Amino acid sequence: MFTRLLPTVLAMALACAGPAGASEVARQGDVEVHSVAVPTIELTPEAARDFNITPSTERGLLTVTLIKKGRGGKAESVAGQVYAGGFTMDNKLFTIPIREVRQPDGVYYLGEYRINAPDMIRFLVNANVLGKSMKVEFSRAFNVPQALAN
Repeated sequence: MFTRLLPTVLAMALACAGPAGASEVARQGDVEVHSVAVPTIELTPEAARDFNITPSTERGLLTVTLIKKGRGGKAESVAGQVYAGGFTMDNKLFTIPIREVRQPDGVYYLGEYRINAPDMIRFLVNANVLGKSMKVEFSRAFNVPQALAN
């Protein structure tokens, strides 16, 4: 159901989640909001190219997918409104501009933000999905990449 590209981004992002908790799912009835945060440097070259993202150690990608569960557990992405922001470790609030990506089999929401590693970012995602207001909050640690730390 999802495109071949977005699952690659999500699978890679979920693999990077680790113990820091880089992803979160909010559920309300038959609607879910899936949110994942990942450094853009960890994207595959194909995903970065296809989503027009320049990989960088100083940039992160927030991916939000709005899901409606149908009969038999069949899931489909649906359109909605997504707003996002975050707090850095030193309590600086910032907004994350969100862009909608429509593909033949669904709609997805992407937002890029600045990373000043090392840092722990607490993400706040608000979504309006099929008349339901939903909130997701999760944290992600961003560390200095090993290649730069040496």
